[in-house]
Amino acid sequence: MAKMPHIQLDESIGATAAILPGDPARVDVIAKYLTDVREETFNREYKSITGTYKGRRILAISTGMGGPSTAICVEELADLGVKDMIRIGSCGALQKDLELGQLVICSRAVCDDGTSQSYLGYLNYSHPELCEMMRVPDEEADETEEKGTEAEEAGTDGTETGAGEEAMNLAWADLTLVRKCLKAAEELGAANTIGSTRSHDALYLPTKGMLDEFYSGQGVSASDMETAALFAVGEARGVRTCSILNVVVEWKKDIKEGISSYKGGEDKAAEGEKNEIIVALEALAAAQE
Repeated sequence: MAKMPHIQLDESIGATAAILPGDPARVDVIAKYLTDVREETFNREYKSITGTYKGRRILAISTGMGGPSTAICVEELADLGVKDMIRIGSCGALQKDLELGQLVICSRAVCDDGTSQSYLGYLNYSHPELCEMMRVPDEEADETEEKGTEAEEAGTDGTETGAGEEAMNLAWADLTLVRKCLKAAEELGAANTIGSTRSHDALYLPTKGMLDEFYSGQGVSASDMETAALFAVGEARGVRTCSILNVVVEWKKDIKEGISSYKGGEDKAAEGEKNEIIVALEALAAAQE
């Protein structure tokens, strides 16, 4: 098979599991936890390495920022036979009890981004006729609803929807990976919670504060830009996905200040990054069949 056009990888990677950071620099951090590390390639926002963790060959590849680049990466990895994918990334807290460095293990994501809405049939196109043409067929809509109901019923693992979330457009993680991430976090002793994230396309939107207030009131845990796209494409391609988010901005704190502090490794968020890497690798190792 020829190399994929964007990630520039082929089947020679020999991996069926992938850990997906957004930032290319985080790939170098992940390498420290792997053995037999091999540098693969770096094209556009997609920097990649392969290595071994507890007997499983794992690919680490950055996805860049936002849903479109994440979706491209997931699509091309699926073409190469990658079956398990876990995102590790940063988030802003939407609940006051979430602290810097705490991990949010996402069982679901609110689809406020264009990519996940396009894949799941939620998007309202500018022309009315397109809206009707692109609407998800009833049988596919029923399957999505059944998946959400199954996750809600798994209440012992904390995957029930929050107050008001049942009225939102959601994309869902794979429950097997969610549970393995939860177990790994508990065994590591990493501060964590299970919940939802609102995935969006506009970090500096003037009305972001108002939107954050609304979604906080609906019980949504955090805010990021990639998780919903990951879940949506994973569902479309039959890939198991999960997302682990590290709180780098606490509720109602300044975004720019929080992200700058995180990049400088000056606070608990740096410890959160370490923890999310270990949790993801442990979960992927435990999930090998």
